[in-house]
Amino acid sequence: MRGSHVAVIVGGCAPLIVAGFAAAPPLTVTVQPQPDTSTDPTAAPSGDPTAAPGAETFAGPAVTNERGTYQAQITVEDGVVTDVVALQAGTTAAQSQAVNSMAIPLFKERVLEAQTWDVEAVSGASFTSPAFLESLQGAFQDAGLPS
Repeated sequence: MRGSHVAVIVGGCAPLIVAGFAAAPPLTVTVQPQPDTSTDPTAAPSGDPTAAPGAETFAGPAVTNERGTYQAQITVEDGVVTDVVALQAGTTAAQSQAVNSMAIPLFKERVLEAQTWDVEAVSGASFTSPAFLESLQGAFQDAGLPS
């Protein structure tokens, strides 16, 4: 009796595991080619393929704290910040993603309006705010923009 139960459990689980792997869709990764700036003097130094002509992107430093790593990138066109994105934003934990999905758009809105990294922290984002602001400060410094 004991042997038949083990056979049923092993026999019952193995097909599920195999079916789970077989049914999973293949992982697709798209890599954007980086322009060769050594031969093309008009290529943007940042290599951001989505930047408008004449626009440059500047990534701030990656800042790590208890809730993950945060890194901001700004796009600058004619001395004006035109975009703010998070290259890294916390962890894959549900709470981290929920907070950052609310906080990062607010930071973008505030930075674009104020044209400085020195904006208010986002309420409820006590780990995201200082880390993202520190990274934004570095991006502004790299771009040579006043704070």
